[in-house]
Amino acid sequence: MVYKDYSFFSYVFLATTVILLAGHVHGAGLCDNSPNKQVCYSIVYKRTDPREATVAAVHKLVDQTRVAKVVAQRQTNSTEITKCITNFNGAIINTKDVLLELDEGDYSDAYSLFNAASNKYLGCDEKFSYANKTNPIAKSTKHLKAMAEVGAYLTTLIK
Repeated sequence: MVYKDYSFFSYVFLATTVILLAGHVHGAGLCDNSPNKQVCYSIVYKRTDPREATVAAVHKLVDQTRVAKVVAQRQTNSTEITKCITNFNGAIINTKDVLLELDEGDYSDAYSLFNAASNKYLGCDEKFSYANKTNPIAKSTKHLKAMAEVGAYLTTLIK
């Protein structure tokens, strides 16, 4: 009798292990071809569904853009900083609209909106570059652009 119970629990353990490992392997594959694996892993960690990961990317991008906007507002006022703040506001709108497009199942529009947000972050850097000035929030805009690129990449994985 004890032997039968032991065998049963061994099979349950084995089945559980296989299921968990299969889910983990699938989730790890979401970032294999990502443009920025480190950012992708930070967004996708413990997620195996591309749609879930994309929604997480949207929420994280909105939150991080708000943080960057606050940092920009603390800088010395200039036309470049004003442009960055305007771009950040537009990027927040774009990324929130991604959620609407995901709900409607329009993944190509969601992808386009991620790209629009990415271009807004790039526009912030370009404004400083055209003025031959150093962007005091360059790290923030580079990070946000990478996050938007990962979000766009994840959108292509949704079926």
